[in-house]
Amino acid sequence: MKVVLKKWSGILFLLSAILLFTGAAAAEKAGLNLAFQHLYDVMDRYHSAFYVYTDLSAAGNHFVTLGRISSTGDADKVEIEPGFRGDCLSGATCIRNRFYSGGNNWGGWYFMNGVLQGEETVPLQNWGDYPDAGFDLLGATKLTFHAKGEQGGERVEFFAFGVGRDPGTGLPITTYPDSSPKVSSGYITLSDKWQEYSIDLGGADLSYVIGGFAWVTNSDMNDDRDITFYLDDISYDKSRLDEPRFLVSYETLPSSSDFDTLTKNVAFGYDNALALIAFLSRGRPEDLERAGLLADAFVYAVNNDRYFTDGRLRNGYQGGDLELFPGWNPRGKTATVRMPGWWDVEDYTWYEDEFMVSTHTGNVVWPMIALLNYYRKTGGSQYLEAALTLGEWTENETRDDRCAGGYTGGFAGWEKSASNPGGQEKLLYKATEHNIDIYAAFMLLYEETGDSRWEERALRARSFVDSMWNDEGEYFWTGTLDDGCTINKNPNKLGNPNIPVDIQAWAVMAMNSYYSALNWAESNTYIEDHGFKGFDFNNDRDGVWFEGTAQMAVAYQITGETGKSGIYVSELRKAMTSATNNNGKGIVAACHDGVTTGFEWKYLSRVHVGATAWYIFAEEGYNPYWGRRTGVMPVESDGRDSKGKSGCLITAAASGSPLYSELKVLRDFRDDYLLTNPPGRVLTRLYYKLSPAIAGQIGNHETLRTVIRQGLVFVLYVINHPLYLLAGSGIFIILVFRRKRVNSRRTRGFEAGSPSR
Repeated sequence: MKVVLKKWSGILFLLSAILLFTGAAAAEKAGLNLAFQHLYDVMDRYHSAFYVYTDLSAAGNHFVTLGRISSTGDADKVEIEPGFRGDCLSGATCIRNRFYSGGNNWGGWYFMNGVLQGEETVPLQNWGDYPDAGFDLLGATKLTFHAKGEQGGERVEFFAFGVGRDPGTGLPITTYPDSSPKVSSGYITLSDKWQEYSIDLGGADLSYVIGGFAWVTNSDMNDDRDITFYLDDISYDKSRLDEPRFLVSYETLPSSSDFDTLTKNVAFGYDNALALIAFLSRGRPEDLERAGLLADAFVYAVNNDRYFTDGRLRNGYQGGDLELFPGWNPRGKTATVRMPGWWDVEDYTWYEDEFMVSTHTGNVVWPMIALLNYYRKTGGSQYLEAALTLGEWTENETRDDRCAGGYTGGFAGWEKSASNPGGQEKLLYKATEHNIDIYAAFMLLYEETGDSRWEERALRARSFVDSMWNDEGEYFWTGTLDDGCTINKNPNKLGNPNIPVDIQAWAVMAMNSYYSALNWAESNTYIEDHGFKGFDFNNDRDGVWFEGTAQMAVAYQITGETGKSGIYVSELRKAMTSATNNNGKGIVAACHDGVTTGFEWKYLSRVHVGATAWYIFAEEGYNPYWGRRTGVMPVESDGRDSKGKSGCLITAAASGSPLYSELKVLRDFRDDYLLTNPPGRVLTRLYYKLSPAIAGQIGNHETLRTVIRQGLVFVLYVINHPLYLLAGSGIFIILVFRRKRVNSRRTRGFEAGSPSR
């Protein structure tokens, strides 16, 4: 009886283990798929159609210059409010339109592209007088919009095109008119409920569009009564999913918060770099295609700033179209990358935020890391060249010789202009965070180029990071003050020196050392709040910061503390569907609004591309610095691991030879084939366990190094030409088989001729 019970207990235990493993794997897969779907949705939001209006200052809006049309002397009889907050169809705002009857008057508004020249910040109306200022909308078949009346019964005509053409004959009356005469819906009687309408564009020439949408009405059509009506979600059915673009970082809400105004259309460079690496981490063909579009967007931004030509990046760009609209040529430069901002309806002015237009060092370096990871995966000299440009900018503009050396914080403010003759201001502080990033980026450049200058620069950044380590407390200080020497101990809201959690986790990821910093994070930033367990941004513990919680999960995987990592990955999965303002796919930045950082900004509970990407890294077990699974120790390019011990025997053998430039093939083979399955991961870990001892011997024996190099030549040839290996193996098998058959025949012949025994 005992034997039977023991047998069944074992079976039940095995079944339970299988169910638990299957459940965990299913949760992991479901969470990952949802997170990637969020990134896909954000990336495609403004490119699945060509939008005229979705929300005030939305990243996807086109034809943003308003031009009034009216009967003579009746301009004051038509009003438009593009930022109306009321009973809108979607988003925070819609467009309220008013027409006041007075005799036989008529009037309306054109939504036109306009032109932007010199140092202007508000585009001018273009009634067909400027060249090269129209959109090519070939391929669109209909224009769709949504409208409703204040009371119902309002009669309005909606149309597109016709700018610079006679409204009666449709013939051109200006030098650069719309390519098509007016195409109209005719007069429509509106309901007091939102309804969708469309205009058929069949037969219209859409090659040069100035006036993308318009409305007009008159007194007669409305029985001499004043009318008010609303418009929302206006678009052409023209998809542009193959265009390079950035992802808007946050899902903002209809609120009066400054955050929701300032970040509505902002695509932060840091967040987009993380999204690019996240696509690489899963590596499906469709993921790699999207990673390529982001890489192309970064390359474009490096080379097409509206002012700078030194290769820097700004902290943020605008989502939607990557390039400024045709005819928008600030300082005579065409097709420059778009900067974010917002339209103030009361001041009738376009505003930009100082932080968005600034250049902070980390926001240059993370795109460099992303570009180098993409280059390692796919090749493409333009990506390496862009990374080198960003690296040289970082070296030339932020290298610092004061005290512990390292690199400074970047530049703040706007470029030089008549209203800002001083231009940007150099930031003289040095951040531990920035220098961790620089160390990894420059080491990646060293790996790809073999140029020892990048190694020296990387070690310079690391030396600064080392100087920020607090031996007594076992954590990293945030950096220095503007003098470049004094440690920044500015207080958080509790009056203690402000210490961020991210640099503790990032040091582990980038340098595979300083593990005890995670213990400090547990003791000083762990918090349970709003039903979630996780880590705050800093040591004032006033809320869970989900991005940092994911970073800690990745760091725990590197230190082998997978149990702890699993706890926080589960919390992130829960946040996906339970956190305030969740959308069921992405991860919000914080568990509640107003989580402080000890710096000049706070985190709100808004779905965030950056937090979603870090969740993906935590779920997949992926180190975004080095583009590899967390179970693989990062090895520096001189064949030594991050603790200074002899590391990779292959790198050590190839160092100083032409084989060095070919190691990308082996890294790709490791990442794409070995690390994507359990046996391959076991083999890789075994290699890195045994490799250091052999690498140490290689450094002292040139003969051994030569032998291994010859072996590498063969291995590289096999990987690059697998068909030759298969063909050779096939021929070898055939020859062996034939040999065996010949021997077998000889044996049978011998046996047949032998006397019986």
